[in-house]
Amino acid sequence: MQRNIGLDILRTASISLVLLHHSGITIPQLQRPGLGALGVEFFFVLSGFLIGNILLNQLQKENSFKSIKTFWFRRWMRILPAYYFMILFKFIFIDHSVGINIIYYLLFLQNNFYGIEFYDITWSLVLEEWFYIMLPFFLTLFLKFDGIKLKRGLLYFALFIVGEYALRFIYVKLKGGNFSGLNGNVLLRFDSFMIGVLLAYLKLNFNTIFTKLNNKFLFLAALAGLVGYLYFLNSKENPVQYFDNSTTLKVFHYSIISILIGIMIPSFFFIDLSGINKKIERVINFVFTNISKLTYSLYLVHPLFYFVLLTFNPDYSKLLFFLFTFVSAIALYFLVEKPFLRLRDKKIKE
Repeated sequence: MQRNIGLDILRTASISLVLLHHSGITIPQLQRPGLGALGVEFFFVLSGFLIGNILLNQLQKENSFKSIKTFWFRRWMRILPAYYFMILFKFIFIDHSVGINIIYYLLFLQNNFYGIEFYDITWSLVLEEWFYIMLPFFLTLFLKFDGIKLKRGLLYFALFIVGEYALRFIYVKLKGGNFSGLNGNVLLRFDSFMIGVLLAYLKLNFNTIFTKLNNKFLFLAALAGLVGYLYFLNSKENPVQYFDNSTTLKVFHYSIISILIGIMIPSFFFIDLSGINKKIERVINFVFTNISKLTYSLYLVHPLFYFVLLTFNPDYSKLLFFLFTFVSAIALYFLVEKPFLRLRDKKIKE
């Protein structure tokens, strides 16, 4: 998929929520989910839409293991180089107390089998990687059983999402679990990504339906629904405890957020700047396109600078946090991410 300014704006907004939250600039009343967690939810649905579009497009042309291998190669060359670089950089130069247990991070097993304290933000990357390992098998069967037909396709997606509800319900009944225990648990969070994949399926095969979702009323209704739901959840005397004591919320919360985000994505996708002043259009494109390209690097490097917020005078500590984060992200992007992306594209063409 070519760059899309609306999706770049959404991606920039998502990373901004994460950085603001971790810099201490947040909304005190928003406790469950916090501002950063909300930003990650936007990332999950958007990622499902973008990656689902790529994979469905490949498999609908050639539903074979070769297509799956090409998809995995593209995905891993995008994610693994910068991820491994940052994990090993921190392990070698900052904190090697994790010892041999670094293997959990290298294999994306930390969420369920070790813990995320060594590099806390990697919890979301674990979910993404395992989802994109498993997604090709779901979509292969989906296409084999004629999921390209609208009613049957929607049924398959619905069954997948209901299956996630069932898994969360069983987990909650057997183990209880709080927000953190569910939030990063592999297999219990895949519905957020799948809602994005469903949008990609509609865009590729039923574009009329996808286009109809680009509707101001729907967008405003979804936005109002999201704000209203967050207000409801956080208006409780103790939102954290309220969530942790509610089986219903633990089962349905993530889909509620993701469905509302998903309804808004077509409106972002169809954003058109052609009617505005050309200079303003160029500035908007430059800013949002370049920040969007940096989002993965920004996400990876920003935890290294938490110390700035604790060490320096609060009047300028946040400024230094953002400065160090952006400079380091630019370096990571040009020294690690971009060279491997070029190598990936070269290998795919060969």
